[in-house]
Amino acid sequence: MAGEFNTPAEWESAVVDLSTNITTIDTGKCLLRGVSVTTALSAHACPITDGTDTKISIPASSGIGTWIEGGDHICSALYVDPDDSGTGQVTVIYKRFHDGLAGSGYSGG
Repeated sequence: MAGEFNTPAEWESAVVDLSTNITTIDTGKCLLRGVSVTTALSAHACPITDGTDTKISIPASSGIGTWIEGGDHICSALYVDPDDSGTGQVTVIYKRFHDGLAGSGYSGG
């Protein structure tokens, strides 16, 4: 059924209405897995950014059920930034990074 998908528990999803100018998904470091179109997009492309660089772009007029592979981009933050007159709805799949393992003293690297 369109709009339904399964992800392992560590992946999070955020439903975004593209009529909003910019939506903050996460302000911390995360991994972008991809985007599923749940309501068809208008004739405006929709960039997914880290606040500076576009990580992936959803093509204009993408239909329901379209999956845009994220390529597992590492992002310093995650924003959906459609055109002011964009419409549609997408679900962003991402995973938050955590600083180290709880109680282990490990902080990566």
